[in-house]
Amino acid sequence: MLLLVVAALVVGAGCSPSEPEAYTTQTTIPRASEESENVVLAPVSPAGPITFTGSAFNLHTAGRVAPAVSDAAWGGVLETLNRYLEAGVLQPLRSGGPAGDLGPLFTSPAVQRVLAGGPDRFTFIDENLPPVSDLRQEAAMAGLNALAGPDGVMSVVTAGLDLRLVGHIAGAPVRVVRTGELVLVPQGGSWRIDAYDIRVIRTVGENTTTTTVRS
Repeated sequence: MLLLVVAALVVGAGCSPSEPEAYTTQTTIPRASEESENVVLAPVSPAGPITFTGSAFNLHTAGRVAPAVSDAAWGGVLETLNRYLEAGVLQPLRSGGPAGDLGPLFTSPAVQRVLAGGPDRFTFIDENLPPVSDLRQEAAMAGLNALAGPDGVMSVVTAGLDLRLVGHIAGAPVRVVRTGELVLVPQGGSWRIDAYDIRVIRTVGENTTTTTVRS
């Protein structure tokens, strides 16, 4: 499991993981069916807020972690994930413009790969598309696994992502699906993305592109 690899490297050697084994989660959203051919469909409601929700928080520790510490880690990781979601995904999709500032959300080695011109930017950032209208989520889940030492200090959290967004570009359907894992570590008073294994599938009309990156 990625978590075990990360644990060994972070706790034992103090460095970032390499070549983790990826896993993805899948969420099926049931669709309502019409009970008769004469059903009058209600108007589509406005798109609600799009945010990551924690689907689970599993803690692995050799000691005891105070509930306040556990709650702070849960909240801090979700804050980082949602700041990334807003700056790197929602902002460029809605505006058709560039992403926001991602620097505070990644560790120094990782951020170089997602800044402008970085080799992994296209997988993390949804730029270079016309503005997407009626953007909404089918799923935005994060399953979290945390590792703490005998001293009760959390050293790493992995987040298994399942993000599925839909909308339209000039009337053509758009779907962006991003799955995989992020590895986050505490740094500078917040949780930052340090490593990842991410796959993104973008479909605009009948055209689909798939990109996968691992660090």
